[in-house]
Amino acid sequence: MQDFDRFLLTVVYDLANLIFVVDQGDGTIVYANQYMRDTLGADCVGRRFAEQFSGAGGAHHFISYNQQHGAEAAPPPLQSEYYDDESENWYHVQQRQIAWIDGSPKIVFVLSEINALKRLQKDLTEAHATLAFKNRELEISARTDRLTSLYNRYQLDQVITSEFQRFRRYGKPFSVLLADCDQFKQVNDTYGHPAGDAVLIDLARLLQSNIRATDTLGRWGGEEFLAILPETGLDNASQLAEKLRATISAYVFPAVGHKTASFGIAQIRPDENIKDLVARADKALYLAKANGRNRVEALA
Repeated sequence: MQDFDRFLLTVVYDLANLIFVVDQGDGTIVYANQYMRDTLGADCVGRRFAEQFSGAGGAHHFISYNQQHGAEAAPPPLQSEYYDDESENWYHVQQRQIAWIDGSPKIVFVLSEINALKRLQKDLTEAHATLAFKNRELEISARTDRLTSLYNRYQLDQVITSEFQRFRRYGKPFSVLLADCDQFKQVNDTYGHPAGDAVLIDLARLLQSNIRATDTLGRWGGEEFLAILPETGLDNASQLAEKLRATISAYVFPAVGHKTASFGIAQIRPDENIKDLVARADKALYLAKANGRNRVEALA
């Protein structure tokens, strides 16, 4: 025992780690180095392990969090982490079974304080969460219109391209709807650009809340909005446009009163591309404007 005592004194006694030995039979702490005594009190020797480390999860050793929640029968891990509620310190735990000088089974423990590491892990977790949030914001801003929060033209191009490919592959029809606020320039000239922005925001909301869940709406540019209508023929698209036209016409815009919108509709043809399809919808919109506004025109 003298050789063992000398070894403990010279190697571990003054180390800045909590080092102690527990009797595997009754769970009593039979040895503690000076740092352990200074930290937890000189009376820690002779106390029960479970009393000194109430959150360890075991009567004689530390067990992992997972073992505390359904795997108590598993052997204790050689390494784990322990949080002390009283001191609010985190420790890295190393533990190993040994045979004491008298041959009795003991467990030797080395606890190293890792508060700085835990703070770093917490900071990194928060930084990753912040980065993920910022990336999500960038992703959203890249495909949405800042004023109306609808899809922007870039995203509309992606959706209509996908729908066109579906049409080419499976023959599924689709239509596009162009909507334009009538005499919008008068709003800006009479009431100012903030009022004009408010009209566009309300107009976007009215359109979005009255299209179908399968439709895609976005701001095409200025006061124009484009809706992509999957698996929709010209007649059904015209009916939807008429519903939207009537909804807008009946609405009282807070800053300017009643406003109207004109609509142009076109269904994809087998022999045309996306550019031609949108051009026909735009031509139909021009006809709606030329024929008195606040109306729906469709080009087959």
